[in-house]
Amino acid sequence: MKKKLAFIMAVLVLVFSLAGCGSSGETQNEDSNNNQVSNNNDTNKPQENITIAVAWNSMDASTQTRMRYLESHIGPALGIDFIFSEAISDTSQLITFLENAYAAGADGFLSSVTDGTEQLVSRADELGIYTAVVSSRLYEEVVEVPTFMGVTGIALSRVASAYGELIDSQFDSAEPANFIIVSGGSAMGVSSHNEATRSMLETLRVKYDLTYDRDVADLARTNATSPISTGREDVNITIVPGFSNMDGYLSGVSSLLQTGRFDAILSVYATVDTFSTAIDEVERALGKNIKVLCQANFGENTKRAFETLDSTGNPTLDGAIIYAGTVNDAYGVVLLYNGITGHGDAIKPEGRAIVMGPAPLVVANAQEYGLLSQLDTRDDMYVYTADEIKNLLKVYNEDVDYEFLMNVTAQFSTDNILERRGLK
Repeated sequence: MKKKLAFIMAVLVLVFSLAGCGSSGETQNEDSNNNQVSNNNDTNKPQENITIAVAWNSMDASTQTRMRYLESHIGPALGIDFIFSEAISDTSQLITFLENAYAAGADGFLSSVTDGTEQLVSRADELGIYTAVVSSRLYEEVVEVPTFMGVTGIALSRVASAYGELIDSQFDSAEPANFIIVSGGSAMGVSSHNEATRSMLETLRVKYDLTYDRDVADLARTNATSPISTGREDVNITIVPGFSNMDGYLSGVSSLLQTGRFDAILSVYATVDTFSTAIDEVERALGKNIKVLCQANFGENTKRAFETLDSTGNPTLDGAIIYAGTVNDAYGVVLLYNGITGHGDAIKPEGRAIVMGPAPLVVANAQEYGLLSQLDTRDDMYVYTADEIKNLLKVYNEDVDYEFLMNVTAQFSTDNILERRGLK
């Protein structure tokens, strides 16, 4: 099962020429004050040389951060060599990269590409390669394949609660408001968007004592821009499905804002830059603040949006839901490493692939963003450091089993991270 590094480096020439691979660099360290994440570590244990291939669905700044985390922080600490793909857009490319990774000696395969997962898992099992997928869906069709360890995407139920928490922090039930809900791909079957839209509708229903004329699940699947009945004249909600690259989409949202009726945009995806011009024009013309709550990423655009005041003296971005990419990779390494080292039964008690689903981060203001934006910027600020990862591996911590890992994922939250990284 183990491969020699010299062999890997020789074969990688073939892999790079066929599939194209990238990498980047940094280092390791740090301990934790969370007893579920950092205890019982024996960092002097010998480490086997393991190779894990990672398939990316895009190449952007966040991908570079994740590559650096794996290759230069996790890899040296755990004796793991990583093989990285370039951006993969279809199942054929995914399977080609898998087979090239096998030729290069891969023991495990972590995929951020969700198309073709069933084919990936089945083919990897034939090759004797352990797999994990960054997805919120468990893929029941292959859940009992022995080498399929599980999925590590954001927990959908916690996406819902995160948006509810964010809205609760920003609006007062005693002050009625009118909302545009940008539902993205909710009507198209994008699970995270659907959960977020349902959460927004349900949170507003409870907060303002609304009475909808249809079930929340049905409303979340609305496939055309539609005002919905709320049972109150002073609280209006219009759902806008779809994405900004659709014809007439931006002008449609701009027209809604120009009516002057709306006080907030709640969006399931990153929209600060998308709607900034339309929002600024309306705020200047009407002298009113329009709150923006949306999904966002760590980066300069988000930082600037939190710190920049608009014409009304309020932040351009009032609050955000952020997905920390390295947590999915950390959990993927945990699943694969435990499987490769012969401890699959301990974390898969029923022989089925498992879900390690972290919560998204809730950022209610610029101050919170300033703290959280330090994550993943250096070795002691990774969401999970190498020492914390070791504590989730059976070879380092005999207490690790399914319940142990589920407890760790249940604890994962904004407060949990801030406490572990000493930022509270």
